[in-house]
Amino acid sequence: MSQPSYPPLDMAGSATFPELLGVITRERADHCALVAGDDTLTYAELEEWTRRTAKALLADGVGKGTRIALLASDGVLSLTTFYAALRVGALVTLVSTLATPPELAHILRTSDAQLLIGMRRFLRHDYAETLEAALPELTEASTQRLWLRSAPYLRSVWLDDADGAAWAVSLGEALSRADGPDGPDDELLTAVEREVSPADDAFVVYTSGSTALPKAVVHSQATVVTKPQALAPIFCMTPEDRVLALLPAFWLGGIATALQVLVTGSTLIYPASPAEDDVLEMVVRHDPTYAVVWHAQRKLRAVAKERDIDLRRIRGLGSWPRDAHGERIPPGLRANLLGMSETFSAHSAEPLDVRMPDDKKDSCGRPIHGIERRVVDPETGEQVAPGEVGELQVRGAGLMTGFYKVPREQVFTPDGFYPTKDLVRVDDDGYLWFVGRIGDMIKTSSANVSRHEVEAALNALPDVDVALVVGLPDPEIGEMVVSAVVPAPGATPTEEDLRAQLRGRLSSFKIPRRIVFIGDDDVPRTTTGKVRLTDLADVVAAHLPDA
Repeated sequence: MSQPSYPPLDMAGSATFPELLGVITRERADHCALVAGDDTLTYAELEEWTRRTAKALLADGVGKGTRIALLASDGVLSLTTFYAALRVGALVTLVSTLATPPELAHILRTSDAQLLIGMRRFLRHDYAETLEAALPELTEASTQRLWLRSAPYLRSVWLDDADGAAWAVSLGEALSRADGPDGPDDELLTAVEREVSPADDAFVVYTSGSTALPKAVVHSQATVVTKPQALAPIFCMTPEDRVLALLPAFWLGGIATALQVLVTGSTLIYPASPAEDDVLEMVVRHDPTYAVVWHAQRKLRAVAKERDIDLRRIRGLGSWPRDAHGERIPPGLRANLLGMSETFSAHSAEPLDVRMPDDKKDSCGRPIHGIERRVVDPETGEQVAPGEVGELQVRGAGLMTGFYKVPREQVFTPDGFYPTKDLVRVDDDGYLWFVGRIGDMIKTSSANVSRHEVEAALNALPDVDVALVVGLPDPEIGEMVVSAVVPAPGATPTEEDLRAQLRGRLSSFKIPRRIVFIGDDDVPRTTTGKVRLTDLADVVAAHLPDA
């Protein structure tokens, strides 16, 4: 499938999302913007969808700073609602479709969500049932105007299918309010968009913290506009690309991908689900040139090979850009990008088509997008010399505005740096190498998992006396969540029994892939009784010779 060649978009002067969308719509009006299952939207149609949704939000009283929770799989509903909320200056919380009822209740309460917009069903989930399990007061609600002690700011829920949920408003009914004679007109929407400021908070993503409770990372309108423009060249994304997005947009990496597609004016492709059948159907039908993947690539490649579907031409699944001379870049000499939700994806990187110098092998690259970095002694806070290991602190463009509802002084240093808890070393040329984590985070399939949260869920099970969780290196998913369990006296649990009991307590990606059973004497501890995590990883690995 041949594609016309487009010049880069000129987004100079675009400081907010409404301005950015206006530029892209003018320059790419007839170009395909989104393919989601059987739905296809051009940029002009995407703008019209978001315009109608934005006017429906205004008709419901949504304004600048209104807290909106968005619960939907990647597709037309999720993307157009997210963009519409950004157009009117609302603050959007992206909710995981994997969230269990306790997790969903926590997010809706702590995000101060005033309006929840979502889909009714996805895969095996019925989110009306999930919401009623999360907020039992809903079952007693007699009107669509809500007053819930468990989510005190939540006033209404819009679902694409509200049948049988007396407490929910049909999304179609909500959208129709924008079309009535009393609905807001285009001139009012334009006036609202003019008042959106680069400094306004734009969206929130929840990411596991170093404690059992997740953190709510807040990013601004300015970052939504500028950081994707810095990332797209790093990831070698072009206006001609058709990007198959398999990283959920409720995680930062997924929304960063969608926004990179937007700022390049390329095409975003969402399969109906992450199942191999649905993904490969989109590969055959739409010939993607690029893939952003979070789930098991190995299994997808195996199924594709069985069906004689060639994935090698797709960057991210098979090929990667060669260097300027057309040569393949040897292992270790393409930057191993380092970033986090707090920095809106990568903060240290090199373009993926650039071969780094031989003496920079395995580094993450240099700072991008004007980010400032410094490396300090974790104990004293004093800056260390180049080449020495210390904690990375970052400041500047692309950095979050803070954690929602957490005082700034608890998040940033007095001079505005964010302590990342990443142990790194940076050489005289500014190249950074990642060494490890000060805290207890496990990075698995692009998601952060708190070992404390998983340990708490395991320790609550009756057959468990002590549960300890670590991450083991995995070439496909980064780190594999594994656990060592000391059974309760007299109990003989199995790995599958414990994993099955966790399914109602934790999101699927947090459940340990493997569980081994050890005695209390096998737990490696310091003289003060603390668990030595490095030694624990060795103990677990010894029980998993195939890991």
